[in-house]
Amino acid sequence: MTIIIEQMAPGRSDIMTTELTDFFEQMQQEVLNMTTGQTTSTSQVLSVDLFTGFNNDLLADDVHYNESGADFIANRYYNVLVNILE
Repeated sequence: MTIIIEQMAPGRSDIMTTELTDFFEQMQQEVLNMTTGQTTSTSQVLSVDLFTGFNNDLLADDVHYNESGADFIANRYYNVLVNILE
C-alpha cells in the first residue's frame, strides 16, 4: 500500500501572520516526520510538497488557487505519482 500526504500550500502572503507561518512550517515538518515514521517494508508513505515555490500568483483569492495554481499542484502530484505507477 502507498499513502500520499500533502504538505499544504500557504495562503496569500498578506494573510500569513508570523504565527500562521510558524504553524505552517511546523505542519510541513510533521508531514515529513509522518512519512519517515510510518513507512514500513509493506507500506510506503510519501509526501507531496505543495508549499515550496507556491506564491501569490498561484492564488485566486486568499487561499484558493487559480488555473496556474491548479497546474502547479497537478505537476507536484504527477511527479510523485509517476514514480509509483510505473
